Amino acid sequence: MLSAGCCTLPRPVTPTPYCYDVVDTELNPLQKAVIEALGVPADWEPLPEDIVHSIESQLENELAPLKGLFTAEEPLRINKHHIATVHGCEKYHVLNRQSQFAWNINTVRGTIAHKGIELLLNWRGPIIPSEIVDAAITSVAENPRESASDFIISLPAHELAELRGAVVGAVSNFLECFPPVKPQWRPMVEYSASYSLFDKSVLFTSRMDLVLGGPGRKVIIDLKTGRLTPTHRDDLRFYALIETLRSRQAPRSLGSYSLDSARLDSEDVTEGLLQSAVRRTAQGTLLIADLALKTREPEVRPGFQCRWCPANDTCAQGIQYLRQLSGDDEDAD
Repeated sequence: MLSAGCCTLPRPVTPTPYCYDVVDTELNPLQKAVIEALGVPADWEPLPEDIVHSIESQLENELAPLKGLFTAEEPLRINKHHIATVHGCEKYHVLNRQSQFAWNINTVRGTIAHKGIELLLNWRGPIIPSEIVDAAITSVAENPRESASDFIISLPAHELAELRGAVVGAVSNFLECFPPVKPQWRPMVEYSASYSLFDKSVLFTSRMDLVLGGPGRKVIIDLKTGRLTPTHRDDLRFYALIETLRSRQAPRSLGSYSLDSARLDSEDVTEGLLQSAVRRTAQGTLLIADLALKTREPEVRPGFQCRWCPANDTCAQGIQYLRQLSGDDEDAD
């Protein structure tokens, strides 16, 4: 329920039977580019099964020092964000894991955009982006299991309107620039996969924005409301690794899709890609274990994460980095 003084959430119109993916229309150049990038090549073959056994053994061997250090009741939990932050600044990683996630307009925009696209793929009614976004906002705000719920409810009317406008733009871009997702592509939204080692004492989890295709032919897509960065490729490779180990079949392709620029960054899943993902995941997991067990102090590595680090007003290295970034560093000359 909304408390007094809060904004009134938009109420979507009840849709009439209709589905956007059943209408065959000529694809525009941007949609064709996505099809060409993610389509199945004529000479494509799935990776051999022995590669799955190889990367599994490689990961287990590299993480062997962790055996017996954690339990199934209190496992070492690893996701893409943990791996990314520990490979950046370890101090930021520790502070980030200790603190409660704080929502802001930018982060909630991505959540609502993802929910809007999830609804779009299952929508039975006229495709009007603003109505779909209204339904997405209401769905998240009124779901007590959604951590963004309280934040959305607390927004004043003008900020809710700004959020709505930004997400309408993202959903409209998806409609205009991404090819209509057909039912035979077996689309799955917010698809979760997990894998564990050492009697479930080390647990890897992942949640993928959009997955297309059947077992052994899956295409994993991350939908981004901001700019694409190299970290996004690393995140997708982590997804590919966990999905390969979980299903015993490697996905076929990976792609980060920017809803703002309507651009796709894609790559095929190869043995080399999976081996690279194993090395990065294993190295990150060992670092995370060290920090969780407090066997050493976290290293400070200044970077872009300093801008939103909880310690950016007390960390000397972070303060120096931010001064350099803004051009205010007196020692820069």
